[in-house]
Amino acid sequence: MGEIVRLAGVLTLITGIAATALSNVYMLARDRIAQVESAREEEARRTALPQAAVFSADTTAEGFVFYRGWADSTAAGEPVGYITLALGKGYSSRVRTMVGVDREMKITGIKIAFQQETPGLGTRIEEVRRGDKTPWFQEQFRGKTREYLEVVRTADPERIEAITGATISSEAVTSSVRKAVEQLEQVIR
Repeated sequence: MGEIVRLAGVLTLITGIAATALSNVYMLARDRIAQVESAREEEARRTALPQAAVFSADTTAEGFVFYRGWADSTAAGEPVGYITLALGKGYSSRVRTMVGVDREMKITGIKIAFQQETPGLGTRIEEVRRGDKTPWFQEQFRGKTREYLEVVRTADPERIEAITGATISSEAVTSSVRKAVEQLEQVIR
């Protein structure tokens, strides 16, 4: 009996030390993690709306967050487009996609900001084919309006071609982008 109590005490002590160490490491890295996340989101905004030089955040009364993008650093005149974050439930994670649209609500680009989909299948939403410079799946969205954001299983230049073996991930991105564009349309128009 005394041996069990001693082992439980040692285990409790080790667990307490490990928890304290992990907490301290997090506290030391917290600011750096926030900086990396902020830089990643900025890069995603620039990819989604490449013609914009500067962005300003805006929030509706309902809590919908979006960005206005301007062509020059003075942020004067009409914005060149708008950006928002689309969230979709993939196969094994919540996929975060930055979506950019011009003033006519045509998609200027999308960028997967975060995903943890199945390696070799769902992660192909970020795959760059040999000879290309950008992810082929994401390139399909460029120039489309929300009416054409529909996943199909065969090649159709009017729609979004699903990734073989990753239909759920393909649908997660496509449907979340469609919903985000619809929300932007309601706010902007």
